[in-house]
Amino acid sequence: MNASVTPIRLEDRTEWNRRISIGPIDVDTLPRERLIELILHDAFHASSTRVVATINAQFYVLAESDFVFRDCLRRSEFVCADGVSIGMAAKILARRRVERFAGVDLVEEICRRGAVDRLRIFLFGGRPGSAAVLADMLLQRYPGIEIAGISCPPVGFEKSAHSLVAALNDIAAACPHVVFVALGAPKQELFIDQYLRNLNVPMAAGVGGSFEILTGVTHRAPKAIQQAGLEWLYRLCQEPRRLWRRYLFGNPKFLFIMSRYWVLGRRVQQATQKLG
Repeated sequence: MNASVTPIRLEDRTEWNRRISIGPIDVDTLPRERLIELILHDAFHASSTRVVATINAQFYVLAESDFVFRDCLRRSEFVCADGVSIGMAAKILARRRVERFAGVDLVEEICRRGAVDRLRIFLFGGRPGSAAVLADMLLQRYPGIEIAGISCPPVGFEKSAHSLVAALNDIAAACPHVVFVALGAPKQELFIDQYLRNLNVPMAAGVGGSFEILTGVTHRAPKAIQQAGLEWLYRLCQEPRRLWRRYLFGNPKFLFIMSRYWVLGRRVQQATQKLG
């Protein structure tokens, strides 16, 4: 057992891994520190694949209309709130506070904490060249971290049996503790669920555009903008051609779906009170 990784008791895991429903998806109420502790424990000791999903408003909208994606998220062992919108939904629909843990923070925290035990990571996806740049950056920033491998397959690789098998063979041969998958939603979550689970990689996390943010290809919003819930607008201004449809159509749809579940919840509550 790695000396700095605290053993996790079964009763502790049961207590920590409490999940609340916020409409079409569920989210864990794990504090960040406990989440990191559990992820690192499983990265070094799990005998089957444990999955981390970092969800935002886009996930919420997709899950409402795509039952395959919705079921995929529900099978994930850890579901983190990547966006302010998810925290808002938790507060309104479940009256619970959910701490935000964005994919970009997840990558850095896992690498920082895991470096002392020589955590082996595999960087999969991202834009061409971003995984290689990130690997060099992480090696310099967190001495002790090991880069088990990097791979940036071409768009549509999963539709070619040859390309898919080659990608999976690369990951399997590298024997990583953690695979960070940066393919964007829902592709990364479905790839993890359908393929990486079969490899028994201890830990796999979908991290969206984190590679590009960490390497400076795209810039993360300042803290004040993040706290104001306007990070989406900051990203839209950086990449309007790619993101305009997601935010200008997706955000109103998110609010509509959340409102519908709030109304439904109120009706159920009123009916229960009458029966009581």
